[in-house]
Amino acid sequence: MKKTNLIASASLLLTAAIWGLSYSAAAEAMETMAPLYFVFIRYILGTLILLPVIAFSKKRPSKSLFIGGFLCGICLAGGEILQQFGLLYTSAGKAGFLTALYVIMIPLIGIFIKKKTDWKVWCASFLSVAGAYLLCSDGTISNFGNFGDLLMVICALFFAFQFIAIAKFAPQEDALQLAAVQFFTVAVISGIAAVTAGESCSWSGICATTYPLIFCGIIAIGFACTVQIAAQKYVHPATSSIILSTASVFAVFWGWLTLGEHYTFANIIGCAIIFSAVVLVQLPSKKVAENQQD
Repeated sequence: MKKTNLIASASLLLTAAIWGLSYSAAAEAMETMAPLYFVFIRYILGTLILLPVIAFSKKRPSKSLFIGGFLCGICLAGGEILQQFGLLYTSAGKAGFLTALYVIMIPLIGIFIKKKTDWKVWCASFLSVAGAYLLCSDGTISNFGNFGDLLMVICALFFAFQFIAIAKFAPQEDALQLAAVQFFTVAVISGIAAVTAGESCSWSGICATTYPLIFCGIIAIGFACTVQIAAQKYVHPATSSIILSTASVFAVFWGWLTLGEHYTFANIIGCAIIFSAVVLVQLPSKKVAENQQD
């Protein structure tokens, strides 16, 4: 079981690395495509890439699969859409920090649904949020409380519930099938939101956004998000969120490596704190250690 947990954690870290690189691709896409249509098309691509694999699956889809995938999709779509609209009213630094609050929201929600969280996960959650603050803001952002900030907090809540929903349904369902239902749900909701918001989308815009769409749709969604669902069968949702919070660290690394971006000492300290949270959450608890000795 310990080996399985380690493999699952490593898979989540790989997912975070891919998500980190997708931030640059998504930012590039905003120059040639409306944000909600970008969400719509990349989740359509993520769904389509899974269909050939699902066609050969021996497990028949169940009612609980569709319910679980639908609920996960609603939570993910809510987070994605609110994040896009929130960025219209608040700074990127505050948006990054406030979105990261989902890490601490998960164990808090766990109190109400009677899902216990180990003390080290609580400590790691607070460390992760502190690291996000330094990484996103240099520790200087202020004036919280505008409409965009509120949207980002609600966005973080949606992401928190998505982690909890995956932890609820992933152990019983096929990961590929659950991922496909979730992705399709996000695509439908974001497509409706794009039309409602009056966004426009042209074939020339899609062609100009080919690379970001392929990377964010097929690799970051179709592959990485499916890996997330499969790995969360074996990892506590709070632990998963802490590991996946390193996506922001990888975004910094990829930005430095590929775009020549420069970061402050506070940013680097923030990265170090987030990784220390990941290391902390991987340490065996006293209870586990006692069981291994027995």
